[in-house]
Amino acid sequence: MAEALLSGRAEAVAGWIEPGPIEADEALAVHRNTAFHGLINALRLSHPTVDALVGGDFFDQAARDFVQTAPPTSAWLAGYGDRFAGFLADYEFARDLPYLPDVARFDFAIEAVGGEAIGLDGAMLDLGEAVLALDASLRLVELDYPAAAIRDAIVQDEARLAALDMSRRRHVLALWRLPDGVGLRGLGPTSAAFLRAVLAGEDPSDLLSDADDLDAFQSDVFTAPFARVSLKNP
Repeated sequence: MAEALLSGRAEAVAGWIEPGPIEADEALAVHRNTAFHGLINALRLSHPTVDALVGGDFFDQAARDFVQTAPPTSAWLAGYGDRFAGFLADYEFARDLPYLPDVARFDFAIEAVGGEAIGLDGAMLDLGEAVLALDASLRLVELDYPAAAIRDAIVQDEARLAALDMSRRRHVLALWRLPDGVGLRGLGPTSAAFLRAVLAGEDPSDLLSDADDLDAFQSDVFTAPFARVSLKNP
């Protein structure tokens, strides 16, 4: 049935459908349209900035092409679309929009973090006399284009889009769950590398020995809302 829904070939399920007033290919077409509509709508909900940038017709076609190449592997539609950014990076009709994959990556990260639980019970790092605890919802997003600024412009004032610097520049954003939305903070190179190591369960101590942005690191990490330092023996 999954193969028939994706391909539209009714012969794959013709023997399973009872004869009736509707032919097998017509019945499959109705079910196929319903399934595709649900998946495309799930992608639209999780990628609102992409939808706003390219328009409904373009988004529908790109989403339909994505569904056919990367169908869902579970019934959890909120998690569907984690590969959409990668698909757009190779999508021939989006070649003139090099920033679109990053916008999709940022959109999906916002939706994913927004559905996480709140609480500083995520990754931890032993600091000797203290422990650093990170919010369980913390996620790092690495981008080459200003996806956050693009999303803000779409939401607040689309006229700002024309003034944005779209030049390619590597940067890392920290996202975490808030009671009323998602927190966002840009990270310096040392902060990004440090948090990436902690989240991966690795020792980040060697990263600090040659760092030249320790002041920014202190602000990015130890005073951030997504982190807490607690003494072991207060």
